[in-house]
Amino acid sequence: MASPTYNPNEPRYWDEEDLLAEEHRQFAVCDGCRLCWNLCPAFPALFEAADAVDNDVAKLEKPAFEHINDLCFQCKLCWVVCPYTEPHEYDLDIPKLLERATFVKAKNKGIPLAKKLIGDQDRLGKMAGGIAAPLTNFSNKFALSRKIVGVILDVHEDAILPEYHTETFSAWFKKNYGDGLKPVEAKRKVAFFSSCTVNYNDPEIGKACIRIFEHNNVEVIVPEQECCGMPLIDSGDYDGAVKKMDFNLKRLSELVYQGYDIVVPTPTCTLVLRDEYPTRAETEAAREVAKHTFEFGHYLLKMAQDKALLRDFQNSLGTVGFHVACHTRRQAAGISSPRILGLIPGTQVETVESCSGHDGSWGVSKRYFPLALKVGAKLFDNLNSHQPNVLISDCPLAARHIEIGTGRRPIHSALALAAAYGLTGAPSGVGQPLPEAVTGDSA
Repeated sequence: MASPTYNPNEPRYWDEEDLLAEEHRQFAVCDGCRLCWNLCPAFPALFEAADAVDNDVAKLEKPAFEHINDLCFQCKLCWVVCPYTEPHEYDLDIPKLLERATFVKAKNKGIPLAKKLIGDQDRLGKMAGGIAAPLTNFSNKFALSRKIVGVILDVHEDAILPEYHTETFSAWFKKNYGDGLKPVEAKRKVAFFSSCTVNYNDPEIGKACIRIFEHNNVEVIVPEQECCGMPLIDSGDYDGAVKKMDFNLKRLSELVYQGYDIVVPTPTCTLVLRDEYPTRAETEAAREVAKHTFEFGHYLLKMAQDKALLRDFQNSLGTVGFHVACHTRRQAAGISSPRILGLIPGTQVETVESCSGHDGSWGVSKRYFPLALKVGAKLFDNLNSHQPNVLISDCPLAARHIEIGTGRRPIHSALALAAAYGLTGAPSGVGQPLPEAVTGDSA
């Protein structure tokens, strides 16, 4: 059960005075440690404010903490490196503390229109996609309409906006596989949670995942689903996020009890199902969903370890620059996709564990977009310095910032693997066909 400090089902969670007291307690520990000084803009702002009051954090008032919260974009890296997280007696979790602050502020002061609009990705995807997709994509590249979008949605004019498609991933899957992909010799059952990003904006990622599962004789269904809720969490819309979560939990828990594992192609949505759902719902069903949810690369690694992943690769990838997403690291489940890519003959993988600075709407906002690119500068420099044949990131949002910072758009590991298997055409940069002698059989 979550601590009352982080549990929205506890009355004290919503109490402003209790929140302020908890901010004083946790940030006093942070000020004495300062291990996170270089992770994001929020911590330098905290330490500067603490220095101004002779490091007596108890003297800081609510506006100082609101400024710190505004600079937090929930990359979660401070949790990854923090020595004081649970089970330590200090029980620090700065991302969840600031998430709480966002919810409390939204409840008391409301949510700005721009955040309301960008928070409901299902509604946005249905409006901008389908028959409207060509017009949406044209408008997103047209200077005048970009200014209008900037005003309505608070998006910087230089940010790369998502593309929309006339056919969603879920529609493609239903057209090609009906109720599900069901190989005769299937020994594994997967419920594919595509994410709103893949469903509306990057359906090719989802298609590549399905082709890889089909090649490896995995049964796959795509259950009815809505956005995981993270964009609504970012905006502070607690009730809206819970509504999405309840919708998904009902369907996913039923499938888990039928023996399905849940596989997600994006790190953020995987983290939400694994971490946020059991915190909000506090039910056995939510805990079972969390237990049986895997990021795509993590699931393939499990298959490889069980000798169930085919290694009949046809193409090398050459040298790979792999960006490890922040929300992959936060799951504390290992970094799996590079290990899978490393199984491909003629492929050398260099990983870079730095933040892109995107992390949702914060990184594309008019106010913070320039700062977000500064956050990502270390990542961009590292990827450029290696000069790899291909860039890979499992986070489609991070890929947009990496494209701005390097001039090259990374591809998802599923697209790279599908090309290595010879299931799809090779994306730009993917290496040469392998000699027949080095292609293998099953693991």
